[in-house]
Amino acid sequence: MRRRRPRPVVWLALGVGKVLLGIAPVVGVGVWLATAPVFDLELDIQIEEAERISEEWVRSRLAPLEGRNLPLLSLEPVARRLDHEWIREAQLLKRLPNELTVRVVEHRPAALFTAGDRAWVIDRDGRAIVPCERAPDLCGGDLVSVSIESALAGERLGDGPARNPGAGQVPSRDVPGEVLARTLKRALDVATEVRAFEWGRQVRAVEVISFGIVDDDYLLACGSRPATVLVRGSDLTAKASVFELLHGAITEHNDPEVVDLRFRDRIVLSMEAPGAGIATDTEDAPATGDGVQAPS
Repeated sequence: MRRRRPRPVVWLALGVGKVLLGIAPVVGVGVWLATAPVFDLELDIQIEEAERISEEWVRSRLAPLEGRNLPLLSLEPVARRLDHEWIREAQLLKRLPNELTVRVVEHRPAALFTAGDRAWVIDRDGRAIVPCERAPDLCGGDLVSVSIESALAGERLGDGPARNPGAGQVPSRDVPGEVLARTLKRALDVATEVRAFEWGRQVRAVEVISFGIVDDDYLLACGSRPATVLVRGSDLTAKASVFELLHGAITEHNDPEVVDLRFRDRIVLSMEAPGAGIATDTEDAPATGDGVQAPS
């Protein structure tokens, strides 16, 4: 007796049935993940050292997301909602079943970057945060001002520092952007370093008056006598320590306008404000670079 073979349509139906039985659990899990109330998003917000970003602001920006399904939520659009000039970093972390942890870190103002008649609040890495007109409380406070314009022979740096003042437009003098960025970063280091000395706490501005591959020269504008201190970066700590010991005697008996610490074996005092020829026509005086003059 000859057995009858199942018809092709029966084989097809059996195959489809097996496939459906195989994917049904997967589909069920997917539907459950997408619709179960247990995955409805709730916010856990952490803000570090915040002065200008409040938890209320973060919640208001993310409020439309509450109740959304957490496993299916894309974090990239969430991060864009937290785009703010004072937010340095926003970390987003999903914690199943329904918690989205948001950790916000603010920029920490380090100094003011000045270029021409404009100024920006910058962070420790030399990145611009906001123009001074949007942060008058900081720009009128205790932040030290840093500038590299004198080292560029008075050339402007363009309209602004973008996100990094050293990487903006390069003026007519052919100076690579990375050199400007390094110079600005070193000026910030100098501003921090001099604050370790009692006299250095009176420093209100740090100006780079010449820069090179190895070393830079700085003008430190003080809020007391002497009004100006000139120093070379490579021996800042050593010379500043000597000046700390002599500061009282120098100011009491000489009351100089300028103290030049850039010489190898002596300290030069001047009763006049720093001019174009300061410390450039004296024997053993440090060079200030090709065509670069100290600020007048």
